[in-house]
Amino acid sequence: MTIDKSAMETYHNFEIWNDLVCSKNDISQLFSLKPIGIGSPMVESLSGYISRLAVEHRITTGKLFTEVMVPYLDKHYLNEISKRGGNGFFDTAHMMNGTSKAAVEFSNMLNELTGNSHLHNLTFHRFANTISQRGLLKTKKSWCPACYKEMFLSNSIVYEPLLWLIQSVTICRTHRLKLRSVCTNCFKTALILERRSRPGFCCHCSIRLGDEKITAVDTIDFESDMKATMIEELLCSEGMFLRSGVITALKSIVSREKSTPTQIARKLNVPKTTFWGWITGKNLPSVTEVIGICNKFGINIVNFYKGSNNEGHAPVIFSRRIKKQNKDITTLPLFEISVLTRKIVKDAKTESMHVQALANAVSCNKKTLYKYLPTLCKMQAVKWKKYLQKQKCIRVRSIKREVTRIEFDYSDNY
Repeated sequence: MTIDKSAMETYHNFEIWNDLVCSKNDISQLFSLKPIGIGSPMVESLSGYISRLAVEHRITTGKLFTEVMVPYLDKHYLNEISKRGGNGFFDTAHMMNGTSKAAVEFSNMLNELTGNSHLHNLTFHRFANTISQRGLLKTKKSWCPACYKEMFLSNSIVYEPLLWLIQSVTICRTHRLKLRSVCTNCFKTALILERRSRPGFCCHCSIRLGDEKITAVDTIDFESDMKATMIEELLCSEGMFLRSGVITALKSIVSREKSTPTQIARKLNVPKTTFWGWITGKNLPSVTEVIGICNKFGINIVNFYKGSNNEGHAPVIFSRRIKKQNKDITTLPLFEISVLTRKIVKDAKTESMHVQALANAVSCNKKTLYKYLPTLCKMQAVKWKKYLQKQKCIRVRSIKREVTRIEFDYSDNY
């Protein structure tokens, strides 16, 4: 039997081609959706990308999370949440759009699952060294109905921009509208990511969020417009930002104003210890605080984060803040509060009263009560914990009796 050398060579070439083209590492587990708007103010959010990915796969966001992402990450806390159900993960899912570790983990995971390489640009991760996570992101979804309407009417891809999820942004500068956060049909709000999240639709009643009738533009104040403009400039910026840039910019402000850190802190209406924490690099100012600094001294926000105090912003006069008054002010003498508290704690009938309720009962601030009567507060906290455990046992026994009754009824019928 003769062997056809040309056939063997063809087969060998096919094996090489198959190894190169069909390598397991080259095949993405999920559709390789292209992220929208990278490098623009309307860049897509990572949470919105996940929802869009679920829609393309014809599954719910919850199913994508439990059956693909949780097994892939193999994190103990995620596995436990997946077993228990509920909103344990979704309550904090907004963090993946920010500067935290979650942004890194989820963007890296989705890069590998989809074959993309730049999904970290759908988060604020590149600002991790300069922007504090504190006060950065909203926990509830918001949107511009006019933007969604345009997406639906033009048959373009419906998606959720990262811009809408920033706390400082409350308006759409394109349509001069305030961002909505409540569905006009079911009057409910939604978390940034829900089990039934779908871009452009309410996760509760499934109505299109772009169908709202808009009769006129909203009245937009200069402050809201300025804040949205600065965030847009940040999203359009390029490259990484260093913590040293913030320190340099703050020191430059002190030098340019020929002032002291204490005097600058006073101008910004922040405690001097807070400003010292910023200028020494111990802490980072929130993005809202940086917006205030840039507005006060006429600095472009991108220049500020890059360590320059070059002018590039026309200051806007902020509306006067109304200071909140503490409603829980202690008015009774400490001796009277002590007597009343001791009496309530010793009463067995008050086991269902938590410490805050105890503080309300004696007309005292909770922190003040803990400061001067810590032992009594801890005793009441223990009573409250035991009460909760007792109520739990009662509920469990009730459920067991109900299950037993149903079993007997079922066995009698069959």
